[in-house]
Amino acid sequence: MLGKLFLAFFLRSLVLIAASSSSSSEEDESSSEKDSEDHPKSTSHGHWKYDALQWKFPVSHQHRHQEAIFDPKLPAIKLEGYDLSDAQSLRLLNNGHTLQLSLPNTMRIVKGFDSVFLAAQLHFHWGTKEVPGSEHTIDDVHFPAEIHMVHYNSKYANISEAASKPDGLAVLGAFIGIGLHENENYEKILSSLADVSIEESDTEIPGFNVRYLLPNSLDRFYRYNGSLTTPPCFQTVNWTIFNDTITVSRKQLATLEDTLKAGHNQHLTKNFRAPQLLHGRRVLSSFSAVPSSRGAGPQSPFYPDSNNPSNKGRSMNEPTNSEAMFSRGDILATAFGVLFSVTLLSFMMYACQQRKKYSRFKKDARQNVIYKPATKEEA
Repeated sequence: MLGKLFLAFFLRSLVLIAASSSSSSEEDESSSEKDSEDHPKSTSHGHWKYDALQWKFPVSHQHRHQEAIFDPKLPAIKLEGYDLSDAQSLRLLNNGHTLQLSLPNTMRIVKGFDSVFLAAQLHFHWGTKEVPGSEHTIDDVHFPAEIHMVHYNSKYANISEAASKPDGLAVLGAFIGIGLHENENYEKILSSLADVSIEESDTEIPGFNVRYLLPNSLDRFYRYNGSLTTPPCFQTVNWTIFNDTITVSRKQLATLEDTLKAGHNQHLTKNFRAPQLLHGRRVLSSFSAVPSSRGAGPQSPFYPDSNNPSNKGRSMNEPTNSEAMFSRGDILATAFGVLFSVTLLSFMMYACQQRKKYSRFKKDARQNVIYKPATKEEA
């Protein structure tokens, strides 16, 4: 009876712990929008800094994935021209706000939107070892860094013209987490950081397959309409945030965090904008909330697969009922409970067998004792 009571208490504790931890980890996915209605104010010297800007909506609003609307009509994304020849040079620039790589407009998003979008540049957002620096979050959790690939609508002459148009820009974003191994593709950029350590310095690097900077799978993503996350914050961006993440080594991320400078020997770091309110905008997802055999979602540091927040969501025709769906935390708690139960049962069975064996041994030992009365001489 005591064993049963202990087992019940232990299982209940596991479930409560798992439920608590899963609410702040990758088990429940969401996408938080960085969005502002007005342009931020620049600093007095005219050269804006992230820590000096006064955003109109500084309070973060975390959009939980259960609230994301599954849209089966979201078209798959298809890229062309991303595999660049090493004979083609690319300009790498430290502009004082981020590390930016210029891209040729031969790189294109040919499917996924109503128009073809041409590449312009890619850049990064990061923090410090203590402060992760992704601009989007999953259930209030930031990834160590984030990559943005900026494209403009081919109907416009260039990105400057497209930037202020409602359908002008499309940005592909992906989370960057920490893995055990060096990422060879990211090293093609990070190996040249020393050459652009000073603000406004640039260098040329050989072309490479830029597609490898994005997750292996582009099928699972969030989609919403929002703004640029840097001044002038035009409300013209069609955001696509991929569910899967990329990983780099801790050493590679440290290079990004510690090498670049802005202004007079100040480290260029924590260059991410705080999450902003959704203001009624809808966040769509290309994948449904129902758990499937396809496995987990974004790789996390953050969660960091680590590398994967889970793949939950809700279809437009599904009722919102989180209790009807099992999270990964529920499954983990159940697995631990079953494992503990099996271990405890095995131990009890073993103890019972040993007790029976010992009792049988004592009985046999008593039966083997021969009583022999003492003789007078022995007495």
